[in-house]
Amino acid sequence: MTQSTVLYDDTCGKCSRWARFIEQHNPRSNLRTLGQQTEEGLVLMDSRPAGLAGVDSVFIVTEKGDWYAKSTAVWRIALKMRFPWSLAAVLWLLPSPIRDLCYDIYASRR
Repeated sequence: MTQSTVLYDDTCGKCSRWARFIEQHNPRSNLRTLGQQTEEGLVLMDSRPAGLAGVDSVFIVTEKGDWYAKSTAVWRIALKMRFPWSLAAVLWLLPSPIRDLCYDIYASRR
């Protein structure tokens, strides 16, 4: 089975709780969570595309090697989760600047 990798800030309590939530609600095992500060996470973070350098966010790296951050990562993660959590993928209907603004506001409170 191929997996996407969710890279989360493992020094953030809220982020770590979200990672555990993903692990608990992902029976298909198509998502792997990985802390950004782990040895493997640091190596993967060093390979992120130049356009995402300096971005402080959750990331998802797809099976194909595509990288997504912020709200785009969130809805792509939701899409891979089981029902009813997959319904959160409707976030893609909002324009990305609005989604990312909401993400930034939420993330600033961690």
